[in-house]
Amino acid sequence: MTGRAATNIFNLIKTFSFPILVYVIILLTTWITGDTGYASAGAFDRIIRGSVLSTVIAFAIALPLSGGRWDFAPGIIIILAGIIGGNLAINLELGPAMLLFLTIGVAILLSTIEGFLYLLLRVPTIIVSLGVVMVYEALSGILYDGSGTQLYMYPNLTIFARSPWLYILLAVTMAIFYYLLTYTKFGYDIKSLSANPRLAVNMGVNEKKNIMFTYLVVGALLGLAAVINTSTVLVSPANNLSSTFLMFSSMGPVLVGLYLARFTNLALGIFAGAIGMNALSYGMVVLGIDSAIQTVYLGMFIVIFMGLTTNEHIIQGLFGKMKRRFSSTSDAK
Repeated sequence: MTGRAATNIFNLIKTFSFPILVYVIILLTTWITGDTGYASAGAFDRIIRGSVLSTVIAFAIALPLSGGRWDFAPGIIIILAGIIGGNLAINLELGPAMLLFLTIGVAILLSTIEGFLYLLLRVPTIIVSLGVVMVYEALSGILYDGSGTQLYMYPNLTIFARSPWLYILLAVTMAIFYYLLTYTKFGYDIKSLSANPRLAVNMGVNEKKNIMFTYLVVGALLGLAAVINTSTVLVSPANNLSSTFLMFSSMGPVLVGLYLARFTNLALGIFAGAIGMNALSYGMVVLGIDSAIQTVYLGMFIVIFMGLTTNEHIIQGLFGKMKRRFSSTSDAK
């Protein structure tokens, strides 16, 4: 084994040490409390299966976030694209492949409209996205008489939410996401704009083109997420910014994934973060913790994790001082 291969394997282990550590801690806790459900194959499958949707949504959030653009619209785009694509597939008696293409197409349209408004109005994305959320939520209550969609009642249309297609879609999505960010001009431009926007523009980066392509990619990711989400739950119209729950529920994998990505890449980092956060969430369900308290614990976990990782250099410095003091004390003796 070459030194480079050994380094890659070691970095891969460091990336996935987070979900493994979370799973082991929760597993030991459930054994101590006498709960055995967390150790079953069904529990492990549920954690991995739930991580797929979280990973895809987290990709869609992380892409504009890397350019400093906070977007509140992913949740409503997932809901609205799922309602439109699901109802079209049901009413026109289409197959699962057409459902996938239609839903992704609708999501791309909804996302690029938001991107166009952002470039046209030239106001912060937070303001634009909030306005878009309100309009799209209103549309979700108007279309199809506000009935939403019940795609999960049509087994022939929900194959993309079941094995093996669910994992095939995840693998293809991760590969494309990695390729776009690593080997394309689009990926290089995103990194340049996130590091120093003014310098990147002066060097010839077309920021407007990059932003619109970002919204196109985000739309495709949200369309895929819409198919998975619509295939598993009853999708109802959203109101009063309730759709932002889908976005906020995937912020944990994004924030954790951005840290883990330093060891390998953003695609693997977010996937590892999603598995770890889903392992934690499901573990609290097995332990019988109330849902409201679960939210508190998850919030505390993210704050502590971000605090520790952001101040990692300070913590390492403190440990270094303690080690030197201990060494000097031992030498004096």
